[in-house]
Amino acid sequence: MLDLMRLFCQVVEEQSFTVVARKLGISQPAVSNQMRALEEKLAVKLLYRKGKSFALTPEGEAVYRHALRLNDEWTELMREIGGSERVMSGKVHIGASHIPGEYLLPIYIASFRKLFPEIKLKLSIGDSLEMAQKVLAQEVDFAVVGAIFDTEKLTSEFWLKDELGLVISYENTMSSLGNLDINTLKENPMIIREIGSGHRRALEEALIKRGLDLNDFNIALEVGSTEAVKNAVRTGIGYSFLSKYALDSTDNTGLVCANVEDFCIERGFHLLTRRNKPLTAIADECYHYLANQRPEVRRELVTHNPNHV
Repeated sequence: MLDLMRLFCQVVEEQSFTVVARKLGISQPAVSNQMRALEEKLAVKLLYRKGKSFALTPEGEAVYRHALRLNDEWTELMREIGGSERVMSGKVHIGASHIPGEYLLPIYIASFRKLFPEIKLKLSIGDSLEMAQKVLAQEVDFAVVGAIFDTEKLTSEFWLKDELGLVISYENTMSSLGNLDINTLKENPMIIREIGSGHRRALEEALIKRGLDLNDFNIALEVGSTEAVKNAVRTGIGYSFLSKYALDSTDNTGLVCANVEDFCIERGFHLLTRRNKPLTAIADECYHYLANQRPEVRRELVTHNPNHV
């Protein structure tokens, strides 16, 4: 019965039998049959056709309210009894923007898997806006992105701090100038990330603080990933700003970091979930494992550990 209630909630939230069927990997008639089975068990009509979509009957609205509460209580129960004796297995799907997805999460996922080898993980990478949309559509359990999305349906929790620094080709004439002025950069070709990326949003916000915007610069190329930015800079197309995590990686041949006077680009990476929608027990375990990787959290755990010497 609980499975039918969960399915009913998904149908109501998606407003589509077809979408639910696709996400669950079953046929659309199978979803329809399950909804009819639920109506037969409850002896009430839950849905009625309204144009090309459908709407809830008064009884359906009542069932939906109670089903949400039952699902939340079941998730909370599973969380409370999910102790060390319980086998944690299943699949967690994480979304990530490019920097955390390419440079940070693989390390943390490896260590998480050592603790919970029965849990399988999937990592999908795209820009921050795309990952926020995937969280909303329940295509991922949660996401790690380089922008804040605090909305009616999404909530963000700060994870790690990031800084973006200027990077140029070692053959670029600016590499010999030492400290650069932001105005020096205006006429030189610039490489930027695509609209929707947290990287680009952080750059735009830093420019605004200096009374500037991207229209003041000579944008030569717009690309869709950090590695594409690095490769474009190497070839001499122009300069760019890159995350310190990307610049700390081993593959930085041909790149030179430079300093721009009085110009600092800072941002945060955030853990992104649907607001007021509990995660599954294993997704919640993974979420909190990542949350505890924050440097300040680790320091606090060490400070308050009575066994720590």
